Amino acid sequence: MTKETRSYAYPELTPRISVDDLPARRWVECASCIEFKDIEHTTEAEVWSVEHLRLNPRHDRFRILRQIGWKLTPTAVDSEPVTV
Repeated sequence: MTKETRSYAYPELTPRISVDDLPARRWVECASCIEFKDIEHTTEAEVWSVEHLRLNPRHDRFRILRQIGWKLTPTAVDSEPVTV
């Protein structure tokens, strides 16, 4: 993953930007294998799952996932090692 992709996939939270403000990625995936498809709408998931089942008759379980990524910048206090 390139630095630019990591920055986009994990934007930094700030006092003005909360998790609710961040873009979400959605995809449908087969629960029987590793195949998936990025989607905008659930109708795309239905179409993809029907075609996937046609090509793979035993792959009959699917799920839609939604992911939001972000990063935090450690403060000086957070960066200090913990001693026990």
